[in-house]
Formats: sequence, C-alpha cells, structure tokens
Amino acid sequence: MIRIGLIMLLSGVLAACSPQYNWREIPVGQGAAKAFFPDKPATQERTLKFSGHDIAFSMTSATVDGALFTVAYAPLPQAMRADAASRKEFAAAVVGSLYRNLGQEPPATLSVEGELFTVTGKSPDGDVVLRARVWLTDTSLVEGIVTAEQTRFPGPQADEFLRGVELAR
Repeated sequence: MIRIGLIMLLSGVLAACSPQYNWREIPVGQGAAKAFFPDKPATQERTLKFSGHDIAFSMTSATVDGALFTVAYAPLPQAMRADAASRKEFAAAVVGSLYRNLGQEPPATLSVEGELFTVTGKSPDGDVVLRARVWLTDTSLVEGIVTAEQTRFPGPQADEFLRGVELAR
C-alpha cells in the first residue's frame, strides 16, 4: 500500500514538472522555412484565389494553453514570381487580412520584411492579440503568427517562437 502511494506521489510530482512548452524544430513549407514549435504541429492546406491565380496555402500550427503558434507558407505561381507589383499586392492583402479579421484597419505601410508587429482586436470569442512576422520573397510568402486571448497571450513564448522562424537561404 505504501508502495502504491509512493508511486502515485512520484507520478504526480513528475507530471507537475513536465514542461508545458515542448519545443521542437520543424521544417515547413516544403523546406522553405524552419521553426521551433512549442508542441507537435499539424498542417492544413487550402487554395486561395488571388487576381486570377490559384495559390496553395499551408498552415502548420501547434496549440499550447489556448495559444495558436502558426507558420503559414504560400509558394507563388510563376506569373507572380515575375511580377514584383503582383507579389507586393498579394502580400499586402494577406497581411491586411490579419488586421481586418480582428476588426482593425491595416496601417498604410504593411511589414513584409520580417519585422515584428502586434494587432489587438476582437474575435467572436473576445479580445485577442496577434503577434506576427511576415516575409515576402521572390518565390513565396511566409508568415509566423501567434494568437491568443488577450488575458492569456504568452508574450515571452510568442517572441521566442517568432524569433525562431527562419527562411531557408
């Protein structure tokens, strides 16, 4: 009986010591980037229509304590790769949607150079914070995004995740 009690006590102590964030490096977007995810991620894909182009869009995400950590990847169609204005227009539309989805007006200048930005807004579930970095290259768009309820936003972990997103060179 003492032995069972000791095993249960030890199991409880070990469970309490388990890290909530279990960081792991994962390649994303067919190797276009890599990121350190705080838990095992899953990938979803869909096709977006933009200016007559079908653009494959994948989102690799992990959730920890209600916070969603995501790297999104969209390889650009050949016609857009040859058209700098079209690439910039697509990037502006994608970044602008991050603001509009939270009920905010996008700023006049949108960051697609990998700079960190934060949007605070509303979702159907309440007040939300989104922190992101977006990169536009000649061949793709890559986004690192963390979103969570405002009262539960994991600031240090979000910054760590977003610093860890790296484009393949």
